[in-house]
Amino acid sequence: MFKKIFSTVLSSFIFLSGIFSVFIIAPEETEASKYNQLAQRPIMGWSSWSSIRKKPTEEKIKSAADVMATKFKSHGYEYVNLDDYYQLNWSTTVDKYGRWVVDPEKFPNGMKALGEYIHKKGLKFGLYVTLGIPKGAIDQNTPIEGTPYHAKDIVDLSIGQKVSFNFDNMYAIDFSKPGAQEFIDSWARLFASYGVDYLKIDGVRNQDIPDIEAWAKALKKTGRPIHVELSNNLDIKHVSTWQHLSNGWRTDHDVEAYGRDTLTNWKKVSRRFADAAKWQPHAGPGGWNDFDSLNVANGSKDGLTDEEKRSYVSLWAIAASHFVIGNDLMKLDDYGIGLLTNDEIIGVNQSGVAGKRLIKTDTAQIFYQTLPDGSYNVGIFNTGSSTENITVEWSDLGIKGAANVRNLWSHQDLGKMNSGYTAKLSTHDSRIIHVVPDLSLKVSPKNGAQEVNPSTVTFKWSAQAGAGSYHLLVANDPDFKNIVHDKIIFSTSVKVKRLETDTRYYWKISAVKGGSEAMKGIYSFHTKLTTVPATPDWIMATRKNKKSVALTWNPTDGAASYTVYRKKVNSLGFSSGYTKVASNLTEPNFMDQTATLHTGGQYVYTVTAVNAIGDSAQSSEALTDEPSTVQVAASLFGFITLTLLVIFITSITVKNRPSRTV
Repeated sequence: MFKKIFSTVLSSFIFLSGIFSVFIIAPEETEASKYNQLAQRPIMGWSSWSSIRKKPTEEKIKSAADVMATKFKSHGYEYVNLDDYYQLNWSTTVDKYGRWVVDPEKFPNGMKALGEYIHKKGLKFGLYVTLGIPKGAIDQNTPIEGTPYHAKDIVDLSIGQKVSFNFDNMYAIDFSKPGAQEFIDSWARLFASYGVDYLKIDGVRNQDIPDIEAWAKALKKTGRPIHVELSNNLDIKHVSTWQHLSNGWRTDHDVEAYGRDTLTNWKKVSRRFADAAKWQPHAGPGGWNDFDSLNVANGSKDGLTDEEKRSYVSLWAIAASHFVIGNDLMKLDDYGIGLLTNDEIIGVNQSGVAGKRLIKTDTAQIFYQTLPDGSYNVGIFNTGSSTENITVEWSDLGIKGAANVRNLWSHQDLGKMNSGYTAKLSTHDSRIIHVVPDLSLKVSPKNGAQEVNPSTVTFKWSAQAGAGSYHLLVANDPDFKNIVHDKIIFSTSVKVKRLETDTRYYWKISAVKGGSEAMKGIYSFHTKLTTVPATPDWIMATRKNKKSVALTWNPTDGAASYTVYRKKVNSLGFSSGYTKVASNLTEPNFMDQTATLHTGGQYVYTVTAVNAIGDSAQSSEALTDEPSTVQVAASLFGFITLTLLVIFITSITVKNRPSRTV
């Protein structure tokens, strides 16, 4: 649902240390989504905490930004968030105005330079802070920038320390004291001067609402749109306040499995099913539930099976949690990259709808999103310890009659199903399907249409009972901020001329009845291409049996079909050239049934996207049938033995060759 807009002053009473404090929240000053116009969809990015923890450095964050720009930016990821431990110990070291000091050994060029580096990559820069005022500022009684006040004028030592997850000694601020708001203002200005686009405020508890209000006011005053994220395990009783003061709020403790060898585990991930159901009504454009980071791309280090990783991403997607990667970006595996860059699953996450729970049993859960065009995204999860057949009935979704189904993980249309859909899932596995009822609005261009002639596009839709007219909006962004056509129509079709080539457009049709509008659907299409499609940026190969290898890759906009190439590589690295094994594939997957398993070598695959203009460059390579260490050693020994034998025979031949006389 949309974020609640406060129309009156909200008074809150918070119990703390046996007394009640009264404070006032001024809506016009603090409503985050109003003053920063951010988080119309869940944010997408990367955070340093899961993999780097206490050892961030300038080079590590720059390297992460490089990977985000090359591998993830094209899929919608944009934030590079530096979490904790970038600062010196604030118990002793603060700047001249009592704020944290950036560690010069870890970040020799400072935060501003780091922010500029990230921005040049076309990405956004995130940073971290906790609540309160540092002990170092109190001990040194530092001045508050731009005021006659000092640190000791605003500290409330009767309350003591704020919650902090690294160094101790952040003390409470009395916001009734002059200079208190100005201290937070000065810190917000400092972050804005760094070029910060996202601020994680950690250690937030119910009694900290005055602090968050002060930060909201301060960030607004900077004039810079900065996403406000609150952490962690916030109290749902105060959800309207979190909605009002921020763009995102952590619903639970950290997903990381501290004290273990892995980043997380299934127990940590699966507790978010309850969060998804409980917090769902409170998420919407402007502010979203945050389930913590996604740790699915560092192989066994993640602490999850492949099926659990897929369910991890599926739950975050259907629940519309922030999509923030936690993995070490220098050690990514292909399977995890495939999960994180599946654009159809990302589309579920970015739909602007937080999924509701439909079914919960001891071994299964089903969540669904109702989309503006009358279709549904459905997430089906096996939470049990054995393989299950899990069914979603169309009648439970309110669908009358049949519906068409598409598997969004495999990018496959499964056809029309009369009464429901059943997924056979192994333990902790999941599936996300897109369900289009037969009775949903019939439109042209068809949703997702490619190669639409941009010179004249004829929009058509089914007549709606009682509608006196229709309102058509056409834009080149899914949030309809960049509208290119806006018209009231008194029929069920209209022509729009002179659209751009090579462009994805979004269109919305609403029925107008008695002066009020009812939106009937949002659709998209891509106009005629004049360039080859983008290169698929990942491909995965999985052996199914002794003769077959299953391939899948990310679909690309504008691709009419795909071509798969294969080569054979022996254990010494020598290979044949690529040969074409499949072409004219309309779905981004293929079963190679001619890939007979062979000893001492492996198959390597690559794929290109094709349209009427031509072929893209080849994708990165996917390998299968890794040779064993014994096979490699045996082959290497044989190669060395053969080489020595050739040298020996050659030397004998030369030695016994008769000499020539002149």
